[in-house]
Amino acid sequence: MALTWTEDLTVGYGLIDAQHRELFARYNSLLQACRDGKGREAIEPVLDFLVEYVTVHFAEEERFMERYAFPERDEHIRQHRDLFRQVDEVRRELRERGASVAVTTSISHSLLNWLLRHVKQTDVKLGRFLAAKAA
Repeated sequence: MALTWTEDLTVGYGLIDAQHRELFARYNSLLQACRDGKGREAIEPVLDFLVEYVTVHFAEEERFMERYAFPERDEHIRQHRDLFRQVDEVRRELRERGASVAVTTSISHSLLNWLLRHVKQTDVKLGRFLAAKAA
């Protein structure tokens, strides 16, 4: 299932919203590579590129949380670490099984669910907090 950007995913803080849109595009590239039956050699670089982008994005969010003393910072960071654990699991599956249906399912379900839930619930709170600080 591809990710489609909808207005309910807007967190209200321009930089974070722009990064989320890009993150969705990169996730969709990864999912498409899996669906197209690309081999591990083609999927791993796309996954690595996604992870690099997520790392930069999370670092930005975490800097904002630190700078402005976001009260839910620890929980937010814990969720970021949870995603990295899930990505490590996908990487392990990819190495062990290749570009299998299981890997595609893992990407399209677990990562998708995490991303949507995190943006809609957790990042929206951060966006509102940052927007209020900027006002």
